[in-house]
Amino acid sequence: MSKNSVVLEVEKLNLYINDHHILKDIDIAFYKNKVTAIMGPSGCGKTTLIRSVNRLNDLIPGLKSTGSLSLNQQNLLELNPIQVRREVGMVFQRPNPFPTMSIYENVLAGYYLNGIKLSKDDKERIVTESLQQAALFDEVKDNIHRKGTFLSGGQQQRLCIARALAMNPKILLLDEPTSALDPKSTASIEQLIIELKSKVTIIMVTHNIGQASRVSDFTAFLYLGELVEYGPTQTLFTNPKHTKTEEYLTRKFG
Repeated sequence: MSKNSVVLEVEKLNLYINDHHILKDIDIAFYKNKVTAIMGPSGCGKTTLIRSVNRLNDLIPGLKSTGSLSLNQQNLLELNPIQVRREVGMVFQRPNPFPTMSIYENVLAGYYLNGIKLSKDDKERIVTESLQQAALFDEVKDNIHRKGTFLSGGQQQRLCIARALAMNPKILLLDEPTSALDPKSTASIEQLIIELKSKVTIIMVTHNIGQASRVSDFTAFLYLGELVEYGPTQTLFTNPKHTKTEEYLTRKFG
């Protein structure tokens, strides 16, 4: 991949929480309109890494970080976190639609929370387009003013994806987005991820090796806060360079 296709570049990222060195000299480039899976055993720093990208780690007491994360030549660590979160959407492990809001209001929640005024026509367009992108519109169009919690788990997760997409982010972070879902819902989210990469760059934490092989273009393997190996998914899965990567992929630990 060419340098021009890099949308996010992480250089020499170190992250400490009090005396704990969580991320160690992370160097990685994420490519435009590609899906990158981040894998590794529990506690290796996967979620911490993606939470650095949208500055959610800033909320942790005792946090200190060094290095840079550059989104289109801007260092995300020096920008206003609110601005960063408009550029970088996030979907969490468990579906979390706002319980007091309707499906319609959930999609627009980012605008409400940022105090951004929209015309009625803009609201209608954003809600329709975002739900369509999340492959949910046809299922909810007749109940769009019902609470988001009325939906099934898989539908709620797609609503959360629609809510993130509504802000038109450059990057979409997915933190184990299917771990709380049944196999049918998981398959529909995986198909959605493959379709969405034409519109947005996706970085996905997953503990599911099969899922990474099915949906990602690139895979990063983290171990004890270090980036052990990173490359095209097919290459990393079929011909890993490092013994530790091979041991993880063959489930010798994890």
